[in-house]
Amino acid sequence: MAARQDAVESICRRLRIDDDRQVEIESKWRVLPEDFPEMRRFLFKLKGIRHDKTSLFFDQFLDTPRSDLLRRGASLRVRYKRNGSRVYLQYKGPGFKRGNLLYRSEFSTERLTRFLREESHHDVIHFTNASVRSILARHAEPSMARAMEEHLGARVVSAISACPILSIYQKEKFLVKSGSSFLEPSLDRIFAFHIDRKGVHPLSTFCEYENEIKSADGNLEPKLKRVEDLLRFDKKLSRRFRLRPEPLDKYHRCASSFLGG
Repeated sequence: MAARQDAVESICRRLRIDDDRQVEIESKWRVLPEDFPEMRRFLFKLKGIRHDKTSLFFDQFLDTPRSDLLRRGASLRVRYKRNGSRVYLQYKGPGFKRGNLLYRSEFSTERLTRFLREESHHDVIHFTNASVRSILARHAEPSMARAMEEHLGARVVSAISACPILSIYQKEKFLVKSGSSFLEPSLDRIFAFHIDRKGVHPLSTFCEYENEIKSADGNLEPKLKRVEDLLRFDKKLSRRFRLRPEPLDKYHRCASSFLGG
């Protein structure tokens, strides 16, 4: 018990956050498009797992004009659910890898009201409806703002205004439950677009498999108990399908080619 608590405190220190409930543990794998349908069928038939739901998301990734978040390994997105009727600001801080597992911090605001997808050509490029600081002040727990300033610095947080990447993706979410924690394997099909002053340009289409450990109360300690279960589950899939570890999140995979020098 003491060793596991030491591990919790060590992970939080390394991620530079003060609440272990904000720690995400997940694996991420590239899936060949031709393997996607068969992998989906396999997961539907696999014993001990149930299909939870199929979701469609629209994500608007935010950054500074100098791509400071991209360079620092963080990501910030406006996520639109249910055809834009539910909108959230989500932040993921810089993380670290242990084998095929990624540990990183993850924060989300409450539902944003009076916030719609911007329709004009100019406003798709620049985030002008509301400042990130004002959203954090009105709709986020203080821990989210603290983490962003710790990871990025106050000047970078104030400079977030650009929207270089849009993505639409469909997620097939599954559940593997056991006690107070559970695995959440998912299959994603992503359609990404790059935005500039000339318009919207198709950038990439790809498929991913992710597996995240979650707990009923969000605490990190029960998640750590399931690490070996996640690794065994992924090993079963990687033996059957041509999976390759994916070191980048969706934003960095799409936008890294735009980094200069």
